[in-house]
Amino acid sequence: MDMVRAGPIGDITESKTDIHWDEKGHTKISHIFVSFNSSYIISIQFGYFENGALVMSAKYGGPSKGQNFRVVKLKHNEYVTGFSGVVVTAWGGRLLSINSLIFYTNLGKHGPICDLVPKFSNATSTKKEIDMTICDRLDFGGFFGSCDEAKLKSIGIYVTPTPSSDAVVKRENV
Repeated sequence: MDMVRAGPIGDITESKTDIHWDEKGHTKISHIFVSFNSSYIISIQFGYFENGALVMSAKYGGPSKGQNFRVVKLKHNEYVTGFSGVVVTAWGGRLLSINSLIFYTNLGKHGPICDLVPKFSNATSTKKEIDMTICDRLDFGGFFGSCDEAKLKSIGIYVTPTPSSDAVVKRENV
């Protein structure tokens, strides 16, 4: 079955400086590394298991040297089920930044990361949530998004829809 792209949250406009990234198929995420400053998420990087070894993705976004840094370490039986973020937009709808992320798992939540609301005079903050009701590790298909040389601009999630046993029974009884 094909994977579904949910999202992204953040900036969906195209820019010449945008870098689109894709971690499709990297399903056994064990670490999420996030750098941020007092206003927004700067970069994100993933650690995942492949053939029994920890493999690091590329870092997506700006330089993290001298910035705040948070590591989300997932337990061996923990997997991502969704996430939410707060995006800050200027008057007219132009995205300024993703200024907060929360990662939801089957065991709880991690975050908020960079939960400070910047005080821009013509900006509004809006919470965006992607809840795919993932109930099985096999449903999570990885992350995708975009960034530029300064910050993370968008993030989304891949999901492999699998019918639950309840759904199959309901269809059979119709």
